[in-house]
Amino acid sequence: MITLNEAEAVEVSLSAIDEGDERRVFEALDSLTGIAADFLSENEEADARRVILSIENAAQVAAERYMELVTINSILSLGKLARVAADKGFEYALNRTFIAIGKVGETAATHLLGAGSKVAATTLTEIWKFSSESWDQEKVIAFSLLFKEIGASAARKDMEEVVLSAVTGLGEIGKNVAARSLEIETVSTLLLLEEIGKLAAESYFDEALSSTALSIEEIGKLSIKKGLGDAVLQCQWALESLRIQAEEKLLNNSSVVAELALDNFIDAGYTDSEEKVEKFQEIKALQKEIQSAL
Repeated sequence: MITLNEAEAVEVSLSAIDEGDERRVFEALDSLTGIAADFLSENEEADARRVILSIENAAQVAAERYMELVTINSILSLGKLARVAADKGFEYALNRTFIAIGKVGETAATHLLGAGSKVAATTLTEIWKFSSESWDQEKVIAFSLLFKEIGASAARKDMEEVVLSAVTGLGEIGKNVAARSLEIETVSTLLLLEEIGKLAAESYFDEALSSTALSIEEIGKLSIKKGLGDAVLQCQWALESLRIQAEEKLLNNSSVVAELALDNFIDAGYTDSEEKVEKFQEIKALQKEIQSAL
């Protein structure tokens, strides 16, 4: 395969997308991925970030042109660079890669590229598994927001399988942070799951809504064990809200799943209050602030 320098690769990636020439796009992306990996290996993080942005830009254009194989290839390339950045301890470069993957995944869902958006969700899940243990609160919330955006875009485009992938990813994050007794992050994840669940109900996605309820239930059980009262309360609120929506949409399976999930929290001993409502509103405001910076 022809190896291009950075300037050539950037130019070829965009011109080849314009021409619909997938082979040349792959050559350019392969060159850019290698160049970024070399920069990271040589501790030149700023240069690597520049190349990562070039890959993201090409991927966004490809997704908008409905070039799904190019979109998938770009996401996988960014995933490889995320691993290198994590191994080298380059947090900013790692951030840039996973934000790029999330945004490309959202664009892919918006343009009905189901495989591309699912690959984005799967790649994000892999990044979470190998790099998230030391992340701070803002980074965890930012990461979870990417799943929510992919899932929300997919729900609006009638792609239930992608919604399921996003729910699965968010569920993994929620269980992980609950197990680590990170209550704000847990509540944040539950709020995002509820949001996706509502969109799933509006789209009559019975399976996705059931999956959302089950994820909330699992997070809630861990929250009870860890004494995370606010998280348990949000589980109750979210499940009750989703149960009502399921009934209104005649989604019988998810209605039953949500109702059975609620049974786990009948005797939890956590009650709502104005103070709790305000606290959850503050977490939603924090989400909006972080979202605006992505």
